[in-house]
Amino acid sequence: MVALRTTYPVQGIFFFLAHPQLWTKTICPFFLTLLFGIISLVLSFVFLLPLQAHALIAAHCPAWLAWLVSVIFVLLESALMDIIFFLILIPLFQDALFDATLKARGMTRMFETRVPVSGMTLCCRGIGIGVVFVWFLVLAQIIVLVITAPLHLVPFLGTVVACFINGWPFAWGALIHYDLEFRGFSIAESRRNAWNRRGDYSQFGMVAVALELIPFFNLLFMWTNIVGAALWMADEYEKNERLIAQQQSKQQPDFYQPQPPLQQQSSGSWYGAVHA
Repeated sequence: MVALRTTYPVQGIFFFLAHPQLWTKTICPFFLTLLFGIISLVLSFVFLLPLQAHALIAAHCPAWLAWLVSVIFVLLESALMDIIFFLILIPLFQDALFDATLKARGMTRMFETRVPVSGMTLCCRGIGIGVVFVWFLVLAQIIVLVITAPLHLVPFLGTVVACFINGWPFAWGALIHYDLEFRGFSIAESRRNAWNRRGDYSQFGMVAVALELIPFFNLLFMWTNIVGAALWMADEYEKNERLIAQQQSKQQPDFYQPQPPLQQQSSGSWYGAVHA
């Protein structure tokens, strides 16, 4: 049974907490980003710092100011590299979390029956999603968040409206992996499907966006929302299975026509028997 779309982000929280095997999918990107940050910071101070400082000194900047400005630049550059690395890494682990949730939900058959997509196509789509498309989608979400920010000045109602408006692009981003790699959609087909179901997507996304507005806890909810999206698709899949089974049972030809019951005659013989 498919539950209300607004309940799936909350279901995702409880499902995530009840399945520790999903936690590793969220811890890894933070540790990898931390490791990358340390390496990038060391390399930046070793190579970029003297390069930038000497360039400023050559431009007749005082030495003390050149080194001070270069240190600030290096810190900013290292932080920017960390953010870029994290943004590239996050979609990959969110996809892995989505798949792991389906398996934890007992829906391994979804991997067996998904639309076949060639490895090269998946690779190209993965690059497009992970780098260009996801960045575009994140940028679009940020723009919508900025545009709808004044709505939060209206207590409660304004926040609800803002979350509802931001809900559709958020839900589409959460389900793009399923559309492309399970259903075999192109990005255009996925967008069209998301728009045709914008009511459902907005309901799911509204609650998901509201959860991610909560400070500190949003670091958890950014993952549990993906779990909720996977649970939603699992329920949709089971619903479609039942519908297909019902249709097949109705279309199944009746090979065995029911025979009329044998009626016993007053003479003691059975109806249809041949008398000698």
